Amino acid sequence: MLERLSNCVFRSTLHRVVADQERYSIAFFLSPSHDGIIECLPTCKSEENPAKFPPIKCRELLCSRFTKSFQQN
Repeated sequence: MLERLSNCVFRSTLHRVVADQERYSIAFFLSPSHDGIIECLPTCKSEENPAKFPPIKCRELLCSRFTKSFQQN
């Protein structure tokens, strides 16, 4: 969600568990209203760098992400 809000300034990291490496991470939880609109922040877009994602309701985005994460192959 932060990637969408920031117009890809802050990229989502592929989650991988590697047992032989020391790793630090910081969890960031964002829980907007399900009816809230997730769209690029005004300071992260311009005429030269337009929004890369269309506005979407939080509910639709989360449902889409859950579906992709938990699909049965």
